[in-house]
Amino acid sequence: MVERAEAVLRALGFQDLRVRHYGDTARIEVPLVDIARMVEPAVREQVVEGLKSAGYRRITLDLQGFRSGSLNQDLPVPGAT
Repeated sequence: MVERAEAVLRALGFQDLRVRHYGDTARIEVPLVDIARMVEPAVREQVVEGLKSAGYRRITLDLQGFRSGSLNQDLPVPGAT
């Protein structure tokens, strides 16, 4: 699903990106400079349609933007309570 979703975004001209998989939810990360374009109505509609066709029911956009290692932020910290 991730590969299909990322292919949709690349076909729309986004180059640096990640789609994070959370079951039936996709979290899109693009550089901060691309967020405005991502939410333009025509582009947004294509993104939603494309990611739903890839199998996602919910599509979210990470407002912190693309950053390597962001998936690790979701991992529990050993010993933390």
